[in-house]
Amino acid sequence: MLKQGRALSRRLLTGLAGWAVLTLPIAAAAATNASLDQVTLQLKWRHQFQFAGYYAAVEQGYYREAGLDVTLREAAPARNPVEAVFAGEAEFGVGNSDLVLSRAERRPAVVLAAIFQNSPLVLVARAGIGITAMQNLHDRPMMMVESEKAEILAYFKHEGVDLKGLRIQPHTQRIADFIEGRVDAMSAYVTDQPFELKQAGVDYLLFSPRAGGIDFYGDNLFTTTQQVR
Repeated sequence: MLKQGRALSRRLLTGLAGWAVLTLPIAAAAATNASLDQVTLQLKWRHQFQFAGYYAAVEQGYYREAGLDVTLREAAPARNPVEAVFAGEAEFGVGNSDLVLSRAERRPAVVLAAIFQNSPLVLVARAGIGITAMQNLHDRPMMMVESEKAEILAYFKHEGVDLKGLRIQPHTQRIADFIEGRVDAMSAYVTDQPFELKQAGVDYLLFSPRAGGIDFYGDNLFTTTQQVR
């Protein structure tokens, strides 16, 4: 009985020692995290390749080396990611040309970096339903991301389309709504959605604001004047 008790004690001590070895790095990491500045980066879309640089910076520890513990938060349908930063829900965000309008409206937007030198934003329309030009979309249902509308609306205006007649609804971020015909057009990134449509065997047309001379930067990293101070 005494030998069994000693054997059990040894197993318990060994287990506790192993537990301590395993938890020490966790405790150290927790202590390290506590010393980092906790910040959130509000993305403008769901998690995908266009934000690869941010994912790599997190995984490779670049933010930690700079003293930051960064949370990457994807966008939600019908929620303007730019407004989330202005509302204090995130310290940093990813935005488009609408940031220029925000600044003109005396909103506290400060662009820190232009990730894309040319905007990948396009308008994708369904093929085979009588759409051959931007003018054919004046009364068609379309979905757009709120923070991306400026470039596309400027393109419509360039093409002589009355903006008051446009049927624009919030982007659901579900490409199925386009494929299944619930909308006839949607804002998209030329780097992403056209590939998905091609994979799904769906015919489409692309209307790029750049064709009308509207060429903004894309996916701008921004913050607020308060955060800069």
